[in-house]
Amino acid sequence: MSFDPEQWLKIRPRLERHQGITVVRDDLIEGGSKLRFLPLITRGAAEIVFGGPFCGGAPLALSVLGKYSGQKITLFYAARAALHQRQQTALQNGATIYQVRPGYMTNVQAKARAYAAQKGALFLPLGFDRPEAEDPFVACMRGVRKRQGSPDQIWCATGSGMLTRCLAVAFPDSQIVGVAVGLKSRHGAQAFPPNVRLIDHPLEFAKEVRFKAGFPSCPNYDRKAWQLCTREARGNAMFWNVLG
Repeated sequence: MSFDPEQWLKIRPRLERHQGITVVRDDLIEGGSKLRFLPLITRGAAEIVFGGPFCGGAPLALSVLGKYSGQKITLFYAARAALHQRQQTALQNGATIYQVRPGYMTNVQAKARAYAAQKGALFLPLGFDRPEAEDPFVACMRGVRKRQGSPDQIWCATGSGMLTRCLAVAFPDSQIVGVAVGLKSRHGAQAFPPNVRLIDHPLEFAKEVRFKAGFPSCPNYDRKAWQLCTREARGNAMFWNVLG
């Protein structure tokens, strides 16, 4: 079966109502929201290299891409005594994993970059935050706006900041509330559009939140934003759920 790099772009986001809030269920896409643009920014690469957190959704999304496209996926993580469930799934999807010691993220990133340079492979930054990824993502969001209009608020988890920035472009008349979960040092170093408000979640990225959602939502990431959204959202609100 041939691989269509735009196959995930063609999936219309499913919208549901939970606790009076419209939820965009991109968790229904295997690998989550990032598959809407990931095949386009990696087109032509024989091998793709990434260094990320053990519980992150980005490495998992890459492994899903590799499973369907046949591209080699090489993932670098901080060394752990036992692999996280998402790391195990990445292995099942055919990815190659390297565990790095010492395991601080700057070292994981450095090892991944060095490997990519040596192999002539494509290295992707944290969050896959690249300019060419934004247009297809924004196009998808504008499709949601045509169906739903412009909510008063749109909530999402914020890591690299790309999802938050794209939502701000696609919904210029809405307030975008990004709940900072991981990569917080990057937030002050980038310029967010004026309709963005960032708030911090008290738990660090590696710790799962016990708060429950009525739909599959990542306990390290999206569900933390959902927790604050259900508590603090005002008016007609929407929530963008990236990964289950």
